[in-house]
Amino acid sequence: MRLLLAFRVFFVVLFQRKTALRVRDLIDSQPLVAETPESPRLPKLPEPTPAESSESKSRQNKQNVAPAVKTAKRSDALTLLSALQRDARLLDLVCESLDQYDDAQIGAAARDVLRDSRKTLDKMFGLKHLTEAPEGESIEIPSDASPVRWRVVGKESGRRGILSHAGWQATKQDLPQWSGSAEDSLVIAAAEVETS
Repeated sequence: MRLLLAFRVFFVVLFQRKTALRVRDLIDSQPLVAETPESPRLPKLPEPTPAESSESKSRQNKQNVAPAVKTAKRSDALTLLSALQRDARLLDLVCESLDQYDDAQIGAAARDVLRDSRKTLDKMFGLKHLTEAPEGESIEIPSDASPVRWRVVGKESGRRGILSHAGWQATKQDLPQWSGSAEDSLVIAAAEVETS
């Protein structure tokens, strides 16, 4: 659920300036705290007898137990953002100043970024429309319609309406797993340096 929320927020922030400013203010005012999942509770075992206890201790001393390795955590949203930058250069288009380019240059760059972003999203999520009906067609709203799947827009509350957006859903979740260090977990794209 957090991944879908992050994805939705990402595109709302991308296209709605006021919302982007509100999200920025919220993030800047709230310290980010990593959630730590609770450890599962194990059933209580019966107390060992003194003989069993001494045998167990001697067995533990003989075994070489490797220390547990802590793996770095990384947000799925950052992993997605990193993939969109790597494959489509999305952040370069969104975050860089476009003042020095004319509309034709921006449009040409955006076409490539959008095409490559679509490929990345399809590879990771297998996106498809929620309904097969074409947009602009009259459609019946199911009586048990989930508000997550169906949003009724307009003044009347009938069971039929014109489909203005077919919605989207993922058919899979296939994000790469982060294997880097904790100190690099917030890096989205490496700085590139050309040497001569």
